[in-house]
Amino acid sequence: MSGRTVGSTPRRGALVAMLAAVAMTLGSTQAEFTTSGPSGYASQCLAVGAAVNAPERTDGGDLPLFRKAVAALGPLTVRRSFDSELPHTFAASAAAGDREAGVRSFVSWKPPKGDHRGVAEGAYDRQISAWAKSVPRTGVYATSFHEPEDNMTGREFVAFQRHLYTVVKAANPTILWGPVYMAYWWDPKAPAHFVGNPADWWPGAAYADFAGLDWYSPDPEPMTASGSFHFWYRSMAPTGVPLLITEYGQYAVAPGERRQPAKEQARAAAIRADAAWIAGHPRIRMWLYWQAVGAQGDWRLRDEASQQAWRQVAEAGCRPE
Repeated sequence: MSGRTVGSTPRRGALVAMLAAVAMTLGSTQAEFTTSGPSGYASQCLAVGAAVNAPERTDGGDLPLFRKAVAALGPLTVRRSFDSELPHTFAASAAAGDREAGVRSFVSWKPPKGDHRGVAEGAYDRQISAWAKSVPRTGVYATSFHEPEDNMTGREFVAFQRHLYTVVKAANPTILWGPVYMAYWWDPKAPAHFVGNPADWWPGAAYADFAGLDWYSPDPEPMTASGSFHFWYRSMAPTGVPLLITEYGQYAVAPGERRQPAKEQARAAAIRADAAWIAGHPRIRMWLYWQAVGAQGDWRLRDEASQQAWRQVAEAGCRPE
């Protein structure tokens, strides 16, 4: 999570023209997209899950907290976890207990010392290959340097992702690898923090099994009504790869503030609106809630209305195996 505010309202006119140019640059939309784990997970259903932490545990690596979230939010089948640096092995990572717990993994890690240039130049190939070989061959989802827009240029990110994809896939072709972007940077109405030409940030379908997005709105609003989401979606749809919402947060209760029932009701309505949109757009294959705290406050669904809205999403998604 970046801590940025990323919700925004849709833009028309100039945005339509820009999206047409993006579609031509990225390639034609494929009618079918079948990238999924070896079992076919998420190929015919929506994978629903969460990242879970608590005020005293903010690394997202706590499985007991995830189990409590399942009790409140329904059958979550995938867990997002984070490692601040490349783990030596999967067994030493924040996702180590996922398989035994019966949940699929979406893992994120940073390169050693944050050295994305060194990764692109092959300086850490041996370590990356060792990690990949240790990953269970069950269709683990993985990324490195999620939300890269604050940290490097598009050209650097493409070089980084292409090299990583090649090394990871050579070591373990069952790993599902792709980039995860930050919606804060994908709103054309915010030129101070806008990616510009999205093709500059896309490694190519030959180097990605999916494209992900982290999206938040401190004041609840439908993600699917925001300019940042729509620009990202229209930019990525022509690639033909599955699209994943890898972090999704609605309504942050700032430190020291009390929960506001009206905003909790608005959050539940926003979740339902987004669920209806996603149901009609099957290119979205994964949706993970940020049942956690962050820089802006507490995003957890703790009221019955919001929990019920997410339970309906989870119950309509992929079934636990």
